[in-house]
Amino acid sequence: MEHPEVFYTCEWAIAVQRASKNLLTPIVVLAYENESLVGVAALARKNIGQLVFLTADTGDYCEFLSAPSARREFVQAVISEFRARGFVNAVLTNLPADSASVDAISEGCSRSGYQLHTRAAYDCAQVRLGSAEERALLKQSILAKKRLRRNLRELAKRGKVTLRHETCWSEIQSLLPPFTRAHIARFLETGKTSNLIRQERRVFLEELARELSYPGWITFSQLLVNDVTAAWNYGFRFAGSWFWYQPTVNDYYGDFSPGYCLLAKIVELACDSPELSVVDLGLGAEGYKERFANASRQTIYCELNRSRVRHWRALARYWTAAIATASPLLERHIRSVLSFLSEIRGTMMSAGLGATLKGVSRRIRRALFSYDKVLFFEWPSDNGAPDSFGIHLEPLTSDALGAAAVQYGNDPASLRFLTRSAQRLRSDGGEGFVLMTDEDIPVHFCWAKAFEGFQMAELNRTLQAPSENAVMIFDCFTPDSARGQGFFPQAIAMLARHLSSQGKSVWIFGAETNRASVWGIEKTDFQYKFTLGRRRILLFSQSRDSVPVSVASSHESRGSTS
Repeated sequence: MEHPEVFYTCEWAIAVQRASKNLLTPIVVLAYENESLVGVAALARKNIGQLVFLTADTGDYCEFLSAPSARREFVQAVISEFRARGFVNAVLTNLPADSASVDAISEGCSRSGYQLHTRAAYDCAQVRLGSAEERALLKQSILAKKRLRRNLRELAKRGKVTLRHETCWSEIQSLLPPFTRAHIARFLETGKTSNLIRQERRVFLEELARELSYPGWITFSQLLVNDVTAAWNYGFRFAGSWFWYQPTVNDYYGDFSPGYCLLAKIVELACDSPELSVVDLGLGAEGYKERFANASRQTIYCELNRSRVRHWRALARYWTAAIATASPLLERHIRSVLSFLSEIRGTMMSAGLGATLKGVSRRIRRALFSYDKVLFFEWPSDNGAPDSFGIHLEPLTSDALGAAAVQYGNDPASLRFLTRSAQRLRSDGGEGFVLMTDEDIPVHFCWAKAFEGFQMAELNRTLQAPSENAVMIFDCFTPDSARGQGFFPQAIAMLARHLSSQGKSVWIFGAETNRASVWGIEKTDFQYKFTLGRRRILLFSQSRDSVPVSVASSHESRGSTS
């Protein structure tokens, strides 16, 4: 190959096949000249019938493998084989723009009757190391960066900063779970979903690390503060390239840009390694890459269609997306509408058309005409009952959020809650807790925050605390698969005892319409105190406050104070 890449190896293809065997059907095209193998195209058919590169979803670069001089003939032969086997659509992504394959695809489509849509895909930032003098200057410029020196100094205040690179599977295997949890939690903070949520992606990284460890191509890097990892990079050293493939950071050190520091150290080490010629920063236009890059490599997206209608539809999709991304506001509205339609479609598939229409009408009716009542309960300060057997309450950390997302990655409601929690954790929006089983499975989540100044979305108002040390339990959530086992009342009772032992006056609330929540609260020793309400008619709303009572726990007293 003119540019050998780790993504083109047999080991990479094997890892993809093992991880995605339920999603992809491999189709490997081999070309021979006499008895010699001269070309390989590692392709796959998706469940929807589309033909793609086998490594399209995992490789930053994808290619037809052959000597450059044989590429044109080989690619044209492969596209002729597409037609002979009846493939009507193929999407070939992440082809390097400097590859001989790009022109060969165009000629092959013309000869075989395929309509071709080609566009730029990604610019992959690179750090090209150059001569010995250029390496020395590059290293000097990196060490002179004020931001790097400042962040390393701050990290050093918290412990000894060291760098570690693992290449053995036995070492990497134990490092992958905390790396996975950190990567998922980091994405949740930004309101996005890490690709490591998907089990097949986690299996792929495990299989790939195992396969690449035999020839020594995997390089799993860590920046450590004492013995705690502040940043990771799942990367490779192959054929003169050190690849920055899948990095992440420990949120605890997030304020000091540990990922930036790790990349700087990798580039610095590469400058001292004559066998390396480039540090490839891969797909993605993250701003920190621009601070290091001195070159880039573009990739190309090619879509082949036998149908002209399908070809024009692909063009329309492309130009619509291009127009939308030119206006962030328009793009946000489009994504919002698509998200809503996706939610409606999911509800229809699971609950049916009738239930979906009933739910939508109920939401519209409540948005226009409603009377919301919220019931408030207080924990008795002298209650010190023991915790439940077989479960325990822990502080909700970034690592725990990542573990929970792995556990409930197929549950959209759980992911929405975990995303909200990750952002709240980052913004210091309260103190989170998670109820864990003895098998370390998270089964319930809840939050606590000062009562004074609490923003209650249900009533669109700010609360005033009944006492100076009052704290509110809120945003309690049980994943769907864990419901019906009484975890909610157990969790809030355990949290109430914990907060009460700190001298806090503990409160919780439940909307009157949320009977499951109110019943769960009533199963504990929380005592009903008062109700607050809001009447909404069209765009107008009016608060309907109750008079707090000293001691009341019956439904009758609730009605009298509403």
